[in-house]
Amino acid sequence: MESLYVWRYTLRSRQGLNAASAKTCHEGALIRLEEGGVGCVHPWPELGDAALPDQLLALSGRRAQTRITEAALHCARMDGEARRRGVSLFQNPIPESHWLVLAGDDAEKAREKGFRIAKMKCGPRKAEAELLVRRMEEWLDAGFWIRLDANESFASGTFLEFWETLGERLGEEKRRKVDFVEDPEAWSEEAWDILRRAGVPIAADRDQEERWRAGDVRICKPGRGDRIGAENVGGKEARAFCFTSYMDHAIGQMWAAACAAVMIESPDAGRLLTCGLLTQRCFEPDAFFERLTCEGARLLPPVGSLM
Repeated sequence: MESLYVWRYTLRSRQGLNAASAKTCHEGALIRLEEGGVGCVHPWPELGDAALPDQLLALSGRRAQTRITEAALHCARMDGEARRRGVSLFQNPIPESHWLVLAGDDAEKAREKGFRIAKMKCGPRKAEAELLVRRMEEWLDAGFWIRLDANESFASGTFLEFWETLGERLGEEKRRKVDFVEDPEAWSEEAWDILRRAGVPIAADRDQEERWRAGDVRICKPGRGDRIGAENVGGKEARAFCFTSYMDHAIGQMWAAACAAVMIESPDAGRLLTCGLLTQRCFEPDAFFERLTCEGARLLPPVGSLM
């Protein structure tokens, strides 16, 4: 097995970052291969990943590799190869990203920066739903399209009522500006098919091999090991796909950006949607996040390979 070094870290967020978790401390680890390439291991146990200690055992060879450790090793090998060749992993521009809405964000200011799509988390609690409707109205009135992420927080068979309520409160014209809903409720084939027939634009995030159907958007997270190509995106039947970070360290974030940039010149480029790569503002600044720069809605490549 390759020799590698591990450095554990903790990222701190201002608020819970998805509908399945309210935690504000997020543990992960950076790895560096002996040859010099780096990668990021950042599991989300509340979303079904093995916890960090188990991921580190996998890296040590004492347990089977996980999708996350395999992804980190792949990243580190690609980064190391680029460093040895003296080239950048960023040969193409990084695609534009949506604005991830946090408490206190101003829609007009985001629009002035060049953003046109806003992503919001949603959940089944009534108080949260009331806040979401008001927030959606604000951003829709500012000219944004909206993406919703439920992280399966709705029980199976319950999201449709929420969707119908959005239509009643916002009006059909505004609701049609919901670009997609990620993992709207606990998955079952029958329940998700009902949502599709009702016109809910579904984006499949987790367990795509089982859940994704032609016409759905696929969410590709390189930090989790996702890869996109004609052979695994469904060919011409696929509606579209979107690259996002895994809400992880800046190293993982830039790896997702590098993978997204590759798609600019791929045969599937026409199905690449606005991405979700600007997650650094979710966390307290650190020496890595402070090196990231943006131009409007686009993350800029770093000087060097990954960082």
